[in-house]
Amino acid sequence: MLCSCPVTTTLIVGVIGYFIYKKVFRVPTIRPKPEAYKKDFKKDVVYLYQFKRTRKCPNLSPFCMKVEVFCRAYQIPYEICDDKRRWSRNGALPFIELNGEHIADSDLIEMRLRKHFNVPSLPPLQEAQSVAITRLADAHLFNILIRYKIRGDEFYMILMKIVKVPNFLYPIVLPLIRGVFGRKVYKKSTMAIGNFEDHELEEVLHRDLKSIQDTLGDQKFLFGDKVTAADASVFGHLASVIYPFRCQINDVLEKDFPKLLEYLERIRQEIYPNDFTI
Repeated sequence: MLCSCPVTTTLIVGVIGYFIYKKVFRVPTIRPKPEAYKKDFKKDVVYLYQFKRTRKCPNLSPFCMKVEVFCRAYQIPYEICDDKRRWSRNGALPFIELNGEHIADSDLIEMRLRKHFNVPSLPPLQEAQSVAITRLADAHLFNILIRYKIRGDEFYMILMKIVKVPNFLYPIVLPLIRGVFGRKVYKKSTMAIGNFEDHELEEVLHRDLKSIQDTLGDQKFLFGDKVTAADASVFGHLASVIYPFRCQINDVLEKDFPKLLEYLERIRQEIYPNDFTI
C-alpha cells in the first residue's frame, strides 16, 4: 500500500509519472556534438578516432577500417587518434574531427568526406550498386560475421590485449567478457537479422558472399581498377575476420570463394602494402 501521507503519496506518484514519461512518451533525442578534442588541428586534415591497431590487421572494427581505407583510396589526409579512449556522441567508434567538427557514424563520415574533398561519384547505376553493396556489408554481412568472431577465444584475447588486461587476469576476465560482451553482441545480431541454426547461418553467409563475388566478376575491384567506397566496406568487414585469427570464415572463403580471397589480397596490397603481415 502507498503511504497514507498525502505529500509522500504525491511524491511517489510524481516520480513514477516522470519515469513513465521518460521511457514511454518522451521523444528520443540525440546528444549535441561535443567540442573538438583536437584543439590544435590542421586545416583539412581528418582526425580519425578508432580502436588501437592490431599486429595482423589494421583494426578489429570493420567500420574503423572502412573509414581508413576510404581515406587512403582517395588520398585524403588523415591522422590516427587512438592514444586515448574517446567515444563519439553516439558512444561508439569510429568518429572523425574535420576542421574542429565532430562527425560520427561511418556512413555520415563518408558523405561528409565526399562533399568536403570533392570525391567523384561513380556513374549513376554503379553508384546505386555501390550503395547497395555497402548496405549489404554494413547492415547484414556484419551481423553474420560477428557471430563467427565471438565463437572462439581468439577474438576476446585480442580485445584483452587492446585494453591492456594484465596476463595473470586472463583466466578470470576471459569468461566474463565472453559472457557479457558475447551475449550482448549475439542479442544485437539476432535483433538485426534474426536467429539461425548453424547450417542456416552458413547458407545466409554464402548468399551474401555470392552477391559480392557476382558483382566483382572478372574486375580487379568491385567497380573497376580503383578501390572505391564499396571496396572499403567489404574489405573492412571480411579483413577484420580473416586476418587477425583463423576461423570458419577462412574455410568458407578458401573452399567456395577463392576469387574473393584474391580480391581481398589485392586491396590489402593496394591500401596496406606494408602495414600488417598475414
